[in-house]
Amino acid sequence: MSKYDLAVIGAGPGGYAAAVEAAGLGMKVAVYEKDAVGGVCLNWGCIPTKALSATAAVLTNVQRSAEFGINVNGYELDFAKAQERKDNVVKKLAFGIEMLFKAKKIELIKAEAKIDKVDAKNILIATGSSPLQLPGMEFDGKTILSSTDMLGLESVPKSILIIGGGAIGCEFASTFKTFGADVTIVEMMEQILPTEDAEIARKLEQIFKKKGIKVFTKTTVEKMDKGKAILSNGSMVLAEKILVSVGRVPSSGGLEGVIRDNKGWIKVDKDFKTNSKNIYAAGDVIGGILLAHVASREALCAVSHMAGKKSTINYNVIPSCIFTYPEIASVGLTQKQTEGARSRKFLFSAIGKAHVLGETEGFIKLVVDTKTDKILGAQMIGPHVTELISEIAPCVQFGLTSKKLASVIHAHPTLSEAIQECASVS
Repeated sequence: MSKYDLAVIGAGPGGYAAAVEAAGLGMKVAVYEKDAVGGVCLNWGCIPTKALSATAAVLTNVQRSAEFGINVNGYELDFAKAQERKDNVVKKLAFGIEMLFKAKKIELIKAEAKIDKVDAKNILIATGSSPLQLPGMEFDGKTILSSTDMLGLESVPKSILIIGGGAIGCEFASTFKTFGADVTIVEMMEQILPTEDAEIARKLEQIFKKKGIKVFTKTTVEKMDKGKAILSNGSMVLAEKILVSVGRVPSSGGLEGVIRDNKGWIKVDKDFKTNSKNIYAAGDVIGGILLAHVASREALCAVSHMAGKKSTINYNVIPSCIFTYPEIASVGLTQKQTEGARSRKFLFSAIGKAHVLGETEGFIKLVVDTKTDKILGAQMIGPHVTELISEIAPCVQFGLTSKKLASVIHAHPTLSEAIQECASVS
């Protein structure tokens, strides 16, 4: 008999969710982790970046405090303290995972796993991903930085060139501009946030430019030398630090015996099984939507299959959140992705709570089927929309109509009233 019912390789959001679920089903579980418990999300992604964006949000409120009748003098950003706070948040959450493992009798093995050496009935690969490097712009940890390197900065750079205007690039741009850096974004596609609704992307670009962030779209870096970049439009950008955030690659090296595609993503079937009957994979390492909550759900589906149960994931109803200022969130389809649908739009400037908060920029868009009235998706930019999107996700998943959503009484004064008003638009 095998020593374990399940061995999980990787203790990120997919790995630890699977381990806890399996232990709850009575399985004997081991988790292999060669680095830090919590994976990229907890240690070098979701949590630390949002801890810094939270600092930026507080700083923004200090800077605009006079609007609220509060005169603040002599403040300054203590970046070292902000970094310390970020690290303490990470440590606290990582410790919580380790304590949960102990409570569930999950064995944590702090070592790199070799598949042929793992003695388990089933194996789940949840090794995640890492930042993609560009040829000629390899990370050196000093001038050319990855998103991981950015989180270890000891001071705020005077100037930052961000190559790649996706979610990661835009989040760092928003945060470090607030911290006082001169920020330039270069994006090769037609818009920043290439996977988001075009109107949302245009609005964010407009806000960024108003704040002094320089944005170049349909542009590439042609040549770079010691912090000097020549762009394809002929511009020259001088930057103390250069962040390259152009995508991610799977951390699938050394995992012998499983089939990968030509880019290294592990191939799985609908039950997250690899070509080997007892080996599963989930999360970033299989590609697709590289989000922590997706990794967790995929891993839970894999565990369900191991336990002989049916479990699926609907990738059309995955909420996505971008923690810029203002925030961005989306779920389901955009109008461009649909036929026979139209979008309804409502501005936050028409909502009382937005004026109370002094955050009236932005809007909500609902994508509604013209024949059935079912809500097919939503896109938002504005205050606290990363929380508001959770109201729309069930509407999309369970096929609610805009009429039914509009009939739900929303408390006043709240930002959620914008959702009710948008659903009521005829």
